[in-house]
Amino acid sequence: MAAISFINPKGGSGKTTLALVLAQEMSRRGGRVAVIDADPNAVIMKWKNDRAARGKNLPFHIEACTEESRIAKLAEELSEHHDFVFIDLEGTANRMSSRAMTRSHLVLIPMNPSSIDANLASKAVELVLEESDIIKRDIPYRLVRSRDAAAVESRTLKRIKAALAEHDIPCLQAGLVERAAYRDIFEFSATLDELKPSDTSNIEAARDNAAGVADEVISVLKDIGKGLS
Repeated sequence: MAAISFINPKGGSGKTTLALVLAQEMSRRGGRVAVIDADPNAVIMKWKNDRAARGKNLPFHIEACTEESRIAKLAEELSEHHDFVFIDLEGTANRMSSRAMTRSHLVLIPMNPSSIDANLASKAVELVLEESDIIKRDIPYRLVRSRDAAAVESRTLKRIKAALAEHDIPCLQAGLVERAAYRDIFEFSATLDELKPSDTSNIEAARDNAAGVADEVISVLKDIGKGLS
């Protein structure tokens, strides 16, 4: 089992989208997936409830957690029956995030391709490092680019990537590309596989991109000794 937390203090960073896209992809591959929605915005819980209202089955388990005293135990309970436990966190310095990160095998920090977002993502990195220091154990983490341009890499992104490399900040090489399909999984309460060409554009490109990010996450988990049980 692998527990993965998603954090970023900035709204609109793509955190929840990344969590839901990876949950869908790992489930599509046959993994037993559970998602804990611990973000006060409860976007993933809304996705779940909207599916129920439309008569759609859930492809994986989703459960809300609003109590900081419950998050660690819930993660442990779900880990007994699932290959992946994804925890969508608020991303600020609080006990909920702290307890979730200490139970995580990997923390993913999404980041939009702008200097402001890169600075805010660095705050999330500081949170991870602080927790690692407190528990006297490294908590593996990776920055993940979200809303990458589909075509040409911007000069801003090139500067950000160079700065991250200079400071030896671990990042996934793959990032989520800006795709309408990633917005429409929320609009239609759907998975990428359920979307139709009449719903959105470039669905196959979005599916391929999601698969590439998932491949790299699995590779990181293998490197740190955690993978499918």
